[in-house]
Amino acid sequence: MARLRVPRSATLAATTATALLLLGSAPVAVAEPSELLPTSQLLPIPPGGIHSFVRGLNSSGTVVGEYYVEGSDGPLAIRWNADRPGYTRLAPLPGEQFSRTTALSDRGWAVGVSYNTQPNANPVRWTPGATPKRLPLPDGSRGGNASAVNNSGVVVGDASEENNRTHPLRWQSNGSRIDLPVLPGDNSGTATSINNAGTAVGWTEKRDGTGGPAHPVRWNAAGAVSALPLPAGFVGARTSQITDNGVILGHGRLAGSAEYDRVLVWAADGTVRNAGRGRGYDVNRAGTAVGASLDDNPNGDTARWNANGTRTVLPNPAEAAGEVLAINNRGAAVGYAWPPAGNPALDKALLWKPNGKVVPLPPSPLGPYAAAFAINDAGVIAGFSVGTDGAGNATTWRATVWKR
Repeated sequence: MARLRVPRSATLAATTATALLLLGSAPVAVAEPSELLPTSQLLPIPPGGIHSFVRGLNSSGTVVGEYYVEGSDGPLAIRWNADRPGYTRLAPLPGEQFSRTTALSDRGWAVGVSYNTQPNANPVRWTPGATPKRLPLPDGSRGGNASAVNNSGVVVGDASEENNRTHPLRWQSNGSRIDLPVLPGDNSGTATSINNAGTAVGWTEKRDGTGGPAHPVRWNAAGAVSALPLPAGFVGARTSQITDNGVILGHGRLAGSAEYDRVLVWAADGTVRNAGRGRGYDVNRAGTAVGASLDDNPNGDTARWNANGTRTVLPNPAEAAGEVLAINNRGAAVGYAWPPAGNPALDKALLWKPNGKVVPLPPSPLGPYAAAFAINDAGVIAGFSVGTDGAGNATTWRATVWKR
């Protein structure tokens, strides 16, 4: 629920370096100047804060993320409320220093981790009133993670064990823990997403040093596990998202390959389609996915995989590189572009209309550089803006929203 499908790092350089794509110079369909563009707004941070990032956006326009204080060794979780100005700090658990959000539900539940040192993080859930609650882990766990939360406050994630295995978990609305089962023959797994019906997805695998494939799974509201089907020629897959109507996004691995580089979409009826080689970041209720396609270009094309099985290569104005990171249920998508050479931190935030027309998002007071990570059905967009010094080097990252 409202979980961003983006690389999660504290710096823009690390965020973008893993995603550098070189695109062709196809004609670009740019929005007409007369169209009403959303305006940008830097989200405020507490005194002493220097950087901030977005990690979740919900249907009301509330945003969660994290900020960094100069000289600190870790992040602090924060919420920007749609219905009032300012911010709300999401405190770490008592006795701990740092906190980070991973997801936000439409009813205001936020989840993430709290810690003093990594990897000994504790999964945490913040109430809509911002009170943190520790989510219990099995005895002997090294740490854990809360990946997603639904409107009832039910959370999924995993626990890390000393043997490099993980165990999938679900925490009920009252905070009690349920150990989710793995498929027969597997000994490790993780739960990545949960919808409002209580259905969760993830994968299980056998970690024994042989590099065997992951098996995509779905857990029903009662916690029973079942394997998701794979297309012919596939040996495994990892799932990352489930929508409220049961559409699932994941990445598959072909027989003879070690890479999970095929975008897979499972329809609500359980049928699966191979969308092609690429990186998928988000899917909507209609089964339309977005990301970067690798079918025609080894470096990637900004792409939308349509529910009817076709692919649309989306235009990318002038920058020649970028990714599509989110799509809403109306078919509008957002992402960013950056130069194919030079500083990968100097992004340009983009909006794609449902008809594929591209709209460069307005700059913030920090300057022209930004990245758009999420969009809700009301058209509110969240991401961050980049400030630079006189030489064009990135110096500041600030959480940003664009809205009309």
